Amino acid sequence: MKKDDILNASRKEHKNKDLAEIEVIYQAGSHAGRVGALVCCLLSLLSSMLAHTMIYSPWVIYFSILSTQWLVRFIKMKRKSDLVLTILFLILSVLAFAGFIRRLLEVRV
Repeated sequence: MKKDDILNASRKEHKNKDLAEIEVIYQAGSHAGRVGALVCCLLSLLSSMLAHTMIYSPWVIYFSILSTQWLVRFIKMKRKSDLVLTILFLILSVLAFAGFIRRLLEVRV
């Protein structure tokens, strides 16, 4: 295939979007997810300071998002540093989930 044929096939596949536009859309979604989760965590910290109780659910969501992003990077690029970060964020997610369950059991009793 010629270069023009490949570019035309790629544009048809990606609905006439350029690679740069696709990358911007991906980065915008990625940043939006991170910012949203970070805002949840900041609100959790603020409420824990004001109400003297820790809300764990935003932290579970935040660390789950981060561990998923780093896992996808590891699967695509096979870098050990990505795997280390995946494991780190997964551990933090599990710890936040355990704290969330513990808090639920305390409230229930």
